[in-house]
Amino acid sequence: MFADRRTRLMERIAAQEATAVMINSPSNLYYYTGFTGGEAFFIQSVPTGEGYVITDSRYYEQVEKECPDLVLLPLEQQSYTEVLRELFGRMETEWKGRLVAIEDSLSLSLYLKLCENCPEYEFKLCSEQINAGRMVKDQAELEKLERAEAIGDAAFSHIVNLIKPGISEAEIALELEFFMKKQGASGLSFDTIVAGGPNSSMPHAQVTERRIQQGEFVTMDFGCVYQGYCSDMTRTVAVGEPSEEMRQVYQIVLEANRRAMEQIREGQTCSFIDSLARDYIREQGYGDYFGHGLGHGVGLDIHEEPRFSPKCDVVTKEHMAITVEPGIYLPGKFGVRIEDLVVVTKDGYETLSHSAKELMIL
Repeated sequence: MFADRRTRLMERIAAQEATAVMINSPSNLYYYTGFTGGEAFFIQSVPTGEGYVITDSRYYEQVEKECPDLVLLPLEQQSYTEVLRELFGRMETEWKGRLVAIEDSLSLSLYLKLCENCPEYEFKLCSEQINAGRMVKDQAELEKLERAEAIGDAAFSHIVNLIKPGISEAEIALELEFFMKKQGASGLSFDTIVAGGPNSSMPHAQVTERRIQQGEFVTMDFGCVYQGYCSDMTRTVAVGEPSEEMRQVYQIVLEANRRAMEQIREGQTCSFIDSLARDYIREQGYGDYFGHGLGHGVGLDIHEEPRFSPKCDVVTKEHMAITVEPGIYLPGKFGVRIEDLVVVTKDGYETLSHSAKELMIL
């Protein structure tokens, strides 16, 4: 699996006329090598296909177990740039070039050190080519995403039985997180969002000690990590009887979610899917209150390409996993967001999040 991913990566890197690729982000390290330690560099030669992992003594045994087909280059008393320079020098006759593809996760300080210590080499940003393979998921990835999302569904079913006037946002968030970890999650895919009443008008509100009150919305955006893969779901519920305006806004968001999802299939432009929800919300008079993109890819990272946004013209392919999350946010009053995680199929989509979306009054 990892070797096949690297083969396809080399084809994309060769098309950029680079003679080697260098990867250091934890997600891409895992995706292309199987290494789970997180702190290392992976370098592969395009002409020879030889791959190397540079890391320190904390991970020597781990590299040998997880990446048996790659060469371990121990740091010992050297720095990353010193080991890289030695490696580049040994491989230069094979490379027949001095262009190295890098990703944008490389820190500025390390990039400047590379430029200083390896002045004869050129480093080209190729994040798009490096990340491209992750947009379409294989079956093993889809199964992990499905399990992660199932944990989220179970957490939602659990938490709605506990939400009532007087409980705090922090208590709701803590219970969600505890429940997901009890169900097998290794961690959170992002900081849990629980926003009640006027706080729900902030799309990425910070959890506070504010206590939920009768007659207001509670928006919960949460997800977990299962065997490295993330889940993501948002539901908005009413605690007590909502106002007519709250009902109206909720139904607009729900319809925007439905309109976008019913057109998802292979071959659609991401910006077109975004427009289906965005245009409907605008027609209903709330266009100024939906500012973020409609959705984003999900996988090893919570935010991946492609994205349902006005600026993304990627054409959808089978087995892309993307969220659909329209929202309306009225400052100082309330907000509503409904988010599902879907997998694109040839003729439609498969929904991984199965929690009810009709307005729930607790």
